[in-house]
Amino acid sequence: MKVMSLRLVVAVILALIGVVALVLALDYEMGSARRMGPGYFPVVLSAILILLSLGEIVASLLRPEARSIDWRPMIMILGAVTAFGVTLYLFGMIPAFFAVIGLAAQSERHFGWLPALVLAAVTSLGAYLLFSRFLGMTIPLVQFGP
Repeated sequence: MKVMSLRLVVAVILALIGVVALVLALDYEMGSARRMGPGYFPVVLSAILILLSLGEIVASLLRPEARSIDWRPMIMILGAVTAFGVTLYLFGMIPAFFAVIGLAAQSERHFGWLPALVLAAVTSLGAYLLFSRFLGMTIPLVQFGP
């Protein structure tokens, strides 16, 4: 069985992000190079991303890598981002930081629970000071339900 190249997977993901951004940006007025509309920069930027990704796809197909993909970090980081959004909505900021840091720490096999807990506590304290005290935002620190 042939193993997919990490370069190929990343290039395909970036190409898909570029296509989605291009489709979304087409809803905005383009304007011209002299008088740019709100859609001009996103269209150009997403087109550049698509072109660079296509070049990387071709390069990775011409020179495939021999190593396999470690799916654990990708799954854990995507899970951490999802858990952050859900936990922030349902339980507040502090539990969300513990969820995202706890899951993200599991993406690295040698990162223990104690450093993750310390990092989550320090990050929660810093976020509390920044958002609640210094910026005066009303993000709930801890809550139960939406």
